[in-house]
Amino acid sequence: MDHMSQEEYQQGKKDVYRTTIILSIVTVGEVLGSIVYEHYIDGTRWPLMLFVTVMSIVKAFWIMKVFMHVGHEKKGFVFTLLFPFVFLIWAIISFSSEGSSINLMRESLNGIFF
Repeated sequence: MDHMSQEEYQQGKKDVYRTTIILSIVTVGEVLGSIVYEHYIDGTRWPLMLFVTVMSIVKAFWIMKVFMHVGHEKKGFVFTLLFPFVFLIWAIISFSSEGSSINLMRESLNGIFF
């Protein structure tokens, strides 16, 4: 059985602390941004949704890098993991847009046919 050296253990511990701090800062930023946006800015919600989405992707990146140990892998393997993730994000955006379009079309045709 291969054991960790003291340096590897300390480095791993430092990575976990750094990741916890980064995730905490990003989460507090999301919450404060949402509160400030809701109380002080009127209008569309898409900037808030974009901000929260980007911050969630940043958190997912850090979680994958440290806790799932992807940060220590070779680049080819990392891209193999990231491609389905990017495809999933694209699919969510695409299907949400399509659903919104169909809903708007249904609302505009509601008075004509029904």
